[in-house]
Amino acid sequence: MIHTHHSGCGCLAALSRRNLLGLGLGAAAVAAAGPALAVDDGYEAMLMKCIDPRFTTDVWKYMTSRGWQNQYSQFNIAGGPIAAVAPIFQEWRAAWEANLDISVQLHNVKRLIGMAHRDCGAAALAYGNRIKTDRAFETEMLSQGLRAFRDQASKRQPQLIVELGIMDLNGTVETVS
Repeated sequence: MIHTHHSGCGCLAALSRRNLLGLGLGAAAVAAAGPALAVDDGYEAMLMKCIDPRFTTDVWKYMTSRGWQNQYSQFNIAGGPIAAVAPIFQEWRAAWEANLDISVQLHNVKRLIGMAHRDCGAAALAYGNRIKTDRAFETEMLSQGLRAFRDQASKRQPQLIVELGIMDLNGTVETVS
């Protein structure tokens, strides 16, 4: 597909000589300042969670209640930590692993929080529909998936503290050991 530009679009304006010169001077200034501009001392944690919007606010409350507001990054994918280990989502694994590696490299992440949740459609795809009707089975399968997630992450980034939890529909978190 060919994208055409109209005279007022502005997308090519960034490539003008003046803007390229400014970009080059800005890059030179950053390079000259070196570590003096480095304000990223790292994040406390990285959160791996599901894309389900029902849990967005409660997960944020959980993370900030631990004092980590603006001190954690996150990776969201359907199923969250379950997607990192369930065979049905195998093709997604490389993206997760690359993201974890770069987060540790760039931000000196100290902890990895794996947060699964109740009533997860992706978990039902991974473990079967019984997960929707049998709470004990749901707890067991999510816990097994979370432990496999911890084992996988610990092999890849052994210095990380990995914490696991299952969030209920009411926002409470059950810790998984």
